[in-house]
Amino acid sequence: MIYKPKTAVWEITFKCNVNCIHCGSDCTSVEKEHQLTTAECFKVISDLAELGCETVILSGGEPLMRQDIGAIAGMIRTCGMKVGFISNGYMLNENTIKIIDAVRPIAFGISIDAADSYLHDYIRGKDGVFAHVENAIKLLHQHNIVPSIVTTIHKLNYTQLPKIRDFLIKNKIRYWQIQYGDHIGRMSKDTMITEAQFFEIAKFILETRKKYADKFDEVSGADVFGYLGNIGTQVQGPWLGCHAGINAIGLGSDGTVRGCLSLQLDQYKEANVRERSLKEIWNDENLFSYNRKFDCSMLTGYCKTCLYASVCKGGCLRAATVEGGRCNPYCLYKFEKEGFSSEEQSKTNFKKEEIFKIYNPIRPLPKEFMGK
Repeated sequence: MIYKPKTAVWEITFKCNVNCIHCGSDCTSVEKEHQLTTAECFKVISDLAELGCETVILSGGEPLMRQDIGAIAGMIRTCGMKVGFISNGYMLNENTIKIIDAVRPIAFGISIDAADSYLHDYIRGKDGVFAHVENAIKLLHQHNIVPSIVTTIHKLNYTQLPKIRDFLIKNKIRYWQIQYGDHIGRMSKDTMITEAQFFEIAKFILETRKKYADKFDEVSGADVFGYLGNIGTQVQGPWLGCHAGINAIGLGSDGTVRGCLSLQLDQYKEANVRERSLKEIWNDENLFSYNRKFDCSMLTGYCKTCLYASVCKGGCLRAATVEGGRCNPYCLYKFEKEGFSSEEQSKTNFKKEEIFKIYNPIRPLPKEFMGK
């Protein structure tokens, strides 16, 4: 076997108890009809172990909404793999923390999209979420479980980054992943950060690493911040192309297999574990061809003639395909060399009135935002 899925990210349920404005999967309060049963999940877990998977990250939706989440996480550990969670933190309480504690996860990821509680709750579409997050962090610390924070940035919360950093330092959070949302699922293209904001976030990541090295063990830009060049290499480190179908795999709650859970377009559905075993799907030489059989002729746009084309392979594939090709338009090397593509894309700060026009038609902004 040439390839090994070292990391699996599993949308264990489509069901969610919040309504995030940027949700890429467009999750709802109702589960898909064909969610895998506990027994089917156990078979997938067994196959992952046989394939050499090392870590399984349980996501959603909201993973704690599955009543059998403890059994599933326990099976992952029984099969010798590490387990982690990505959650909105709302359901983490004195009862559910016992389930989490029993499997000793490598980390418990919680989403924080603003340090102002009203803004976080607005983005999440539910009052009181921020208060639950604060409580969840306390519980995790009390049980010696590592809390890891994930922040998804768009125009509305771009200026919140320094405030979020202060909040994380105050709450002794040492792992922080910053990513930007793009227009898949529920998120509107108008809400995406500009190229200049993207560049400034990269610099913010580097500044935070340097200035607060004693406060954080890791501040990362996920796979969407790169690539190569000067600042790209500093932020991302060595980038050798998308990992989907190479050493990473994404699983849907209904058994759909993708190279990466973020590749939501239908063209990236490889197969379903109800039709073929996961081992057979992963070892099929005709699947995951966009990466396993990559050549530079697949690239589009700027990436087609880039110096790093054969190494970078167009950057994060999700970010590239959302724009209709194989070239991530948000590339630090490109901006270093070429600058920003337009006057609008060179903007970093937007007036509240401008933000109001973008977001209020989607979801009425809270009065606190306008200072009333």
